[in-house]
Amino acid sequence: MLLVKSWLWLQGQVLVRVEGEEAERLLNQCLARGIYLWDIRRHEGLLYFRLSSRAFFRLRPLVRNLKVKVRIVEKAGLPFFVRTFRRRRMLLVGGIIFLIALYTWSSCVWSVQVKGVTHAAERSELIQLLMSCGIRQGVLKKNIDLAAIEHDVLTQFPELAWARAYFTGTRFVLEVVPKLPPPDLAKPGHLVAKKNGLVLDVLVLAGKPLVEKGSSVQAGDVLVLGEQGRRPVPAKGQVLARVWHEIYKEGEPVERCWLRSGRTATARVLRLWNRELVLSGTREVPFPRFESDEESKNILPWRNSGGPVEVIDITYHELKEVKRLLPVEEYIKRLTDQALAELKQNLDEGSRITKTDKKVLSQPGDTLVRIWVRIEAVEDIAMPIPYYPQKNEGGPAVGGTRTNGEEDTSN
Repeated sequence: MLLVKSWLWLQGQVLVRVEGEEAERLLNQCLARGIYLWDIRRHEGLLYFRLSSRAFFRLRPLVRNLKVKVRIVEKAGLPFFVRTFRRRRMLLVGGIIFLIALYTWSSCVWSVQVKGVTHAAERSELIQLLMSCGIRQGVLKKNIDLAAIEHDVLTQFPELAWARAYFTGTRFVLEVVPKLPPPDLAKPGHLVAKKNGLVLDVLVLAGKPLVEKGSSVQAGDVLVLGEQGRRPVPAKGQVLARVWHEIYKEGEPVERCWLRSGRTATARVLRLWNRELVLSGTREVPFPRFESDEESKNILPWRNSGGPVEVIDITYHELKEVKRLLPVEEYIKRLTDQALAELKQNLDEGSRITKTDKKVLSQPGDTLVRIWVRIEAVEDIAMPIPYYPQKNEGGPAVGGTRTNGEEDTSN
């Protein structure tokens, strides 16, 4: 169908209005002589139909023998389009000049943006570097080497960890990420337990161990004392412990999804760089929940999609909520997977899960499905904190740990 319409547009077509008593007879004679007609309709007693511009001249001998009047109402197609521009050559020349200017304009850089920098001085230095690399208003995009600019930025600014240069329309964007300052590990400190657990192994590189294999510790207990002799030092080491994490989950075994209801709304938008003009329809979607499909038609046919000037056809599809009852076993598996995913998020990097327990707490016939999940993991629970003197040295105790069997009688 599209091929036929394209061929008729290339040939040219006319919309004809027929008046008279023998209008239907004219139709019959056209069909008998193989004249192709389409879009045949009646309106207010008059007959309308379309045919190609070549076939129109074959109507003349038929009209002379019938009591009808034929008038061309509308002309469309390439021949009439070319004829119009032959009469208005300056309009054609102006359109070509406009397209060339538009193409040239969109091929250049007209603004520069630097992201990720908070200090004005550093931003100014980056802009000066970009100018020395040839980034300025009016420069052609094809003359800019983005990879070379990224390399120069990272070379001349070692405090930056990452840099990316790219184009957004006619704007050149440089995005950078500064390096994080390294943590100060030279200060004295202790290693304390960040979680409750059962100690499996203790490896001390610096400091004095206060726990051993098989010890049960609470969060905040001192594991390695930051002292070497009587001198404060930064405690270093690893304390592996068996740690338990548990979670309770419940939910209704119903799956909610959004499906298209069949109702649609359309809009046609002309996008010129970052501005949009609504040609038909509306940008205000009449549906509370929807999803949209977009079809872009570039006005400049030799350019890639996403050019500065394009016509976008948008179709909005209304979404309707649909509920589906799930089998209990399937929903239990879903809840279990969700619970395990949440528990794993709380594990530190390098942790290892050794055991998983699950209990279904709900009974058959309950409206809610309730489960309890617990995992057992081996983790390094040592966490550094600033150094504080211990109780027997005149300072406060850390994490409630008692040393040398003394009791806290401060109260």
